[in-house]
Amino acid sequence: MTLPLPNLDDHTYADLVTEAVSLIPVECPEWTDRNPSDTGIILIELLAWLTEMTLYQANQIPDRNYASFVSLLKGEQWDLPPNMSVAEQQKKLNAEIQSTLLKLRETYRAVTPSDYEKLILEDWNQSRQPEEPKIARVKCLPQCDLENSDVHTFAKGHISLVVVCENLNNRNDLSNYYQNLQKFLDDRKLLTTRLHVVEPMYINVIIETELILEDGAKAEDVKAQAQKSVGEFFDPLRSGQYWQGKGWPFGRGIYRSDLYQLLDNLKGVDYVASLNLKTDQNTSVSEISLTDNQLVTVNLTDSIFTIVVQVGNQQKYV
Repeated sequence: MTLPLPNLDDHTYADLVTEAVSLIPVECPEWTDRNPSDTGIILIELLAWLTEMTLYQANQIPDRNYASFVSLLKGEQWDLPPNMSVAEQQKKLNAEIQSTLLKLRETYRAVTPSDYEKLILEDWNQSRQPEEPKIARVKCLPQCDLENSDVHTFAKGHISLVVVCENLNNRNDLSNYYQNLQKFLDDRKLLTTRLHVVEPMYINVIIETELILEDGAKAEDVKAQAQKSVGEFFDPLRSGQYWQGKGWPFGRGIYRSDLYQLLDNLKGVDYVASLNLKTDQNTSVSEISLTDNQLVTVNLTDSIFTIVVQVGNQQKYV
């Protein structure tokens, strides 16, 4: 979108005459004869005609002036191509004005956390090599040094960038990749800022639950849907219908009540009889608190989804 240029030639001859005549009662109340043959009216019309010509000339900014303005904005000399027609020169000039303004509006200097996140998700992803992974998520934590400490503690002048690459299944050594990203940001950060690019800490979760099914529900289908829904619920990138599809939020705690609601809403589930939440230490907990640099991975292999089908007055484990 181009910037609207001011119109300096927006007063016609009739507008100027009308405006001047309307000021007569204020400036000269004794002037009452305002017929067209009056000498004062003739002078007003003459001056209005001269003013209209002056305004018209003021509104005609030559292309060379525009080229000079473009040079000032670009910080380097830019001239109109000489071997072109007037129409081609104007087309070239308009294109250069548009590209210069768009470049000026680009975010280059990173100051706020949103500046860093925008630079990584947009500029860095566009400038990276095709073989390099794309960064899907980033969390900027100001006043924090996660490179030398796993805990989010106050560190004045430090900024930690927690990045999540798109291909989580192929997590090779990305130390050189992160060093290149840090060099990219070093040219854009404030002089006294110390940057740290790190990966998130993943908290492994194991779920043990017992689901009572409704009459007619297929145990295999319910179990597959339960595993799929739980996997999406905790997925750091592709969470489907949960978290607007953007993945588990950074630092959000894990609560059994959320899982009770998720499993109870599944098609074919009558109610959730029991649910245990465990960590790698194999300790049952009611909730797990996460810090701002932590995400979740659910271990579906070790998780147990016990399906119970009601048969008459008895319950049958499947």
